[in-house]
Amino acid sequence: MLDFSDISRKLPIGVQSFENLREVGCLYVDKTDYVYFLTHSGTKSYFLARPRRFGKSLFANTLRAYFEGKKECFAGLKIDALEKEWIKYPIVYFDFVDGDYSTPQTLIDKIKIVLQDFEKEYGIQFEEKFIASENNEDEDNIEAQKLSFRFRYDMESVYQKTGLQTVIIVDEYDNPLITSENLSESKKVFRGFFSVLKSADKFIRFAFIAGVTKFAKTSIFSGANQPLDISSNEKLSAICGITHEELIDNFSPEIKKLADNQELSFDECVAELKHWYDGYLFHEKGVKVFNPVSLLSAFANEDFQNYWYDTGNPTILMQRIHNSYFDFRYLENDVKYPKDLLKSHKDDEFKADLVALLYYSGYLTIKSYDRPTRAYTLGFPNNEIKLSFLNGLVDEFYQIPDSLSGFNYSYFLDDFASGNIEGVITRLQALYSSLPYANDNNIKYLERDFQNVIYLVFTILGQFVVSELHSSKGRADSILINQNYVYIFEFKMDSDAQTALDQINEKDYAGRFKADGRKIVKVGVNFSSAKKNIDDWKVEV
Repeated sequence: MLDFSDISRKLPIGVQSFENLREVGCLYVDKTDYVYFLTHSGTKSYFLARPRRFGKSLFANTLRAYFEGKKECFAGLKIDALEKEWIKYPIVYFDFVDGDYSTPQTLIDKIKIVLQDFEKEYGIQFEEKFIASENNEDEDNIEAQKLSFRFRYDMESVYQKTGLQTVIIVDEYDNPLITSENLSESKKVFRGFFSVLKSADKFIRFAFIAGVTKFAKTSIFSGANQPLDISSNEKLSAICGITHEELIDNFSPEIKKLADNQELSFDECVAELKHWYDGYLFHEKGVKVFNPVSLLSAFANEDFQNYWYDTGNPTILMQRIHNSYFDFRYLENDVKYPKDLLKSHKDDEFKADLVALLYYSGYLTIKSYDRPTRAYTLGFPNNEIKLSFLNGLVDEFYQIPDSLSGFNYSYFLDDFASGNIEGVITRLQALYSSLPYANDNNIKYLERDFQNVIYLVFTILGQFVVSELHSSKGRADSILINQNYVYIFEFKMDSDAQTALDQINEKDYAGRFKADGRKIVKVGVNFSSAKKNIDDWKVEV
């Protein structure tokens, strides 16, 4: 039966408009002190990189409402006590969150529409004859230069009419690049168009550009007047996302309701929320934050689920993994990465470091910092992201015919619950048979793919049963424990199953489980590089 007792507490799920959020009375975590800081610090333009679904659009829209002078929207918020003047500035707002940007022309058309709306609002009559013709065989670049000239002309005209400089806000600037079928040409459009940030500096009051990552070879991130990158600024580390303090201050009723539904105490529920959705850190001295969309979704559904995965993995990330020999196991125990390289990272088509891209995409975050070496330790921020990444890899790389049941972990769990090792091996063989390595005979990469499947399967299953990898006498490849069984696996390549089984016994991997009371099942498995699949296995109980 529906409960209407707390319907007044509206969660802003899917609400990107700050003005609308305030009008309908949605809950709002007050970030307006950051708005005041950015707009009064003396810096004119900023760039912010944050993962998707992290509140960038709402913050950009909050800036818009502020520069539109909508004081009534900010009543009772932090900035209300700080701001003394509320001036309505001319605003050009580029919203690249949605839309078709598959070709450079679609990007050009989008920019034209925004400029036309700006011109209409301020009564500007622009004609292309104002633009001096130049000999240039690059049509996309010509269009970009025309748009840049037009944008400068518009801002200068508005300044002459009103005496006010223009505010430029660009939301998800990199979406047209990520989704473009001709990335290099789309970059040219941006490089030409956004050169206006330099040429028209005196007509610009403020510029804010947000996205997931920085693309190299675009003028936005080069030259003397480039935006200040605040992505790894200590003071602004919580500009998007929700801190622990903000969680307790703003959502205690929602936490209590979720806790009651999950039969947890308040503190246990907070700990579970942290396990699933917290852990993002964007500066070593910064404040950890929760993913806001996933957190709100958990409150709305009164359940701990993987909400990130529902939106799918970023296309650009999977493209890079497809075009590399990436070893998934590399991320199991966190990775070291130089701070300076991470901060200065700029995406450069298919040459970018995957670790940096994983960080900016939200799959890795800062775990710790070693000051002498100036190196970060990066790792998965929380359970939701780790599961999203692993499930995404399974979906992307291991497409199995429906007749073989696909990678449905419930089938694996059923097999393990009933002691059906034959079923486990059959499903592993189905995964291997689906791998896109039919023409790749490089032993090194065959071994990598062989190990990656093991890593993916047992790590995902380890979310539902205990998964242990180490013992005092050595390292077992995989140990899974459920209510009735302890499974000990050893995997070999181009050897034989008996050798793998002998190693389990020689290293006594089962020793610490003998008094456990559960049935111990030892499984030796061999992978054949010639057959590119499991060809031999032995079981000892």
